[in-house]
Amino acid sequence: MADIDTTEQRARFIVLFDIDGTLITGPDKGPSAGFLSMSAALERVTGKDDRFMSVDFAGRTDLQIARALLVASGQPDPSRNRVVDVVNSYVGFLRQNVKTAPYAVLGSPRRAVARLREEGAMVALGTGNVRAGGQVKLENAGIGDLFDMDKGGYGDDGDTRAEVLRAGVLRCSPSGSLPVIIVGDTPHDVSAAHEIGAKCVGVPYQKNDAATLEKAGADTIVEAIDESLASIALELLEGRAP
Repeated sequence: MADIDTTEQRARFIVLFDIDGTLITGPDKGPSAGFLSMSAALERVTGKDDRFMSVDFAGRTDLQIARALLVASGQPDPSRNRVVDVVNSYVGFLRQNVKTAPYAVLGSPRRAVARLREEGAMVALGTGNVRAGGQVKLENAGIGDLFDMDKGGYGDDGDTRAEVLRAGVLRCSPSGSLPVIIVGDTPHDVSAAHEIGAKCVGVPYQKNDAATLEKAGADTIVEAIDESLASIALELLEGRAP
């Protein structure tokens, strides 16, 4: 359990963080534990190996990834139960694969979260990872205590990223009265943030460089997560894009 967020009564704004490519990264070489686990889950459920299928994981929810993999494996209209079977199997494999393909922290999320909370932010996650999978990854990277997993939005909450973010905002602020900032590394984060009426801070990662995020409409760009995010968030809320 996190060291815990400002309550809604005292909070000035909400910040929801993506996980992969924003807070953490996989190994420098070879596939991530998440990729390995989703591949193994698909093989367990369908008997087929997806290693040669071109499904882009970046910015998608776990449910979207599982559905896309099932379609690519020859199931044009997989049932919801089939998709959930893949995701549940994926979490089981993930718990094992993080031991040999561990995650590492990007930037300085502890300092960033501490400063945001000092400025009155309610901080939580807004991620395509299902809750159990996200927790496994964060704990493996050594920041599992940083967020209250009972707040925020997760891949369990909907098929699309906008649905996930709406759920995350609602858990943080049932009244819906607080302004929201989304922090993420893909154009999907940007479009989903704007769809729910939030601002988006883009964090370049791999193919999603600053130019890509700017083209997608990110309200501002930071090179990495650190304590400067607090002042950037305040400038965004005040209408002064940094």
